Amino acid sequence: MRSLGVDLGGSGFRFGVFDTSSGRLEGHLGRHVHAESTGPEAVLSALEAAIDAIGWEGPIGLGFPGAIKDDRPATAPNLGEAWTRTDVKTRLERFHKGRFAMLNDADAVAEAERIFGAGHAQAACVLTLTVGTGLGTTLHRDGALIANLEYGRWPHPHRPGLLEEHLSGRARTLGGLSLVQWATRFQEGLSYLEERLEPDRIVLYGGIMEHWDELEPMLTTTAETVPALLNETAGPLGAALAAVSGIQAL
Repeated sequence: MRSLGVDLGGSGFRFGVFDTSSGRLEGHLGRHVHAESTGPEAVLSALEAAIDAIGWEGPIGLGFPGAIKDDRPATAPNLGEAWTRTDVKTRLERFHKGRFAMLNDADAVAEAERIFGAGHAQAACVLTLTVGTGLGTTLHRDGALIANLEYGRWPHPHRPGLLEEHLSGRARTLGGLSLVQWATRFQEGLSYLEERLEPDRIVLYGGIMEHWDELEPMLTTTAETVPALLNETAGPLGAALAAVSGIQAL
């Protein structure tokens, strides 16, 4: 089945039509950079224009940077509180006609990686970390997704602020950190998460993974730690999958 997947983030959104049986992107991956506003009216108007431009009618999945309940944002720490009062499903109904799913953006990445990427290798507990503007955290137990965890918003055990304020790619940029300096901070959070969650396998995803060959020997974990296999299509693909099959969540 074909499905449109949208990955909405703090700087813009990416979207594409996927064959959900193979995970293959049909055509190109569209991109939109937010203007000054990241409020729902401005962003959804831009998304509607993008969907109109490709003439899409059919299932739509949308990955969102916050917790999701009943296909609506429950939190929106990076885009603004107005999103928690916005019914995105109804707003886009003329395109999807009821075939719609909304999920946390990191959960979308983890689902795509589970099915078409690095996989779980029969591990009972898998932690997927999405290193980007924030720190997306997703846990699967026995293949079932535990949605909306957002462990990146836990307080850091040793430093002031939240985990994602020190472990994200944005933290590296703002701090002007070298890869070695950032890896030291990332290891702190990685060890903390591993101690608390006891995963058997850790999958790392995000732009920082372009440095995986240098980064791998700097990180120490008890769990098997592997790089994600999918590139920037992971988020839109995971959202597209959710729109046609739902997700197996605990």
